[in-house]
Amino acid sequence: MEQDYFTLYLQSYLQSDFSDLLARLTPEEIENLVSERANQAASIFEQERLSGKDVLQAQEIAITELTNGLSFSTYSFLNNLLETEFLSDYQRLTASDKRQTFLIAICPLLERLVQKYESKSGENQRLCYHLIISQLENLIQTHGV
Repeated sequence: MEQDYFTLYLQSYLQSDFSDLLARLTPEEIENLVSERANQAASIFEQERLSGKDVLQAQEIAITELTNGLSFSTYSFLNNLLETEFLSDYQRLTASDKRQTFLIAICPLLERLVQKYESKSGENQRLCYHLIISQLENLIQTHGV
């Protein structure tokens, strides 16, 4: 039962925040990724319960391991930026069911810049943010959104 929970949790998490990653993987690779991580999380959950942790504590530890390495999502960041800074384009893309396709297409183009933004602070981060907005605006115009 725990494995099913962790499988569903990870599938939902990947679909909502890492659609760009899923687009780069084959169905078999996705299945292997989810299966391996869900099995590991279920095993950790069981170990933590046997060591005396309550259900919520064990679940938190297992989910941390389940999502290890998946803490920052370029796709989610750009989706939020699109919604915040380009609301009318976001709404138009969402209404026409093209938002996900657009975001998946632009993630590789902006990934390095977004990673720089994530690693910077202060004025450097603000500069990166404005560069990302500028690039996003260009991509919106280029793709005829």
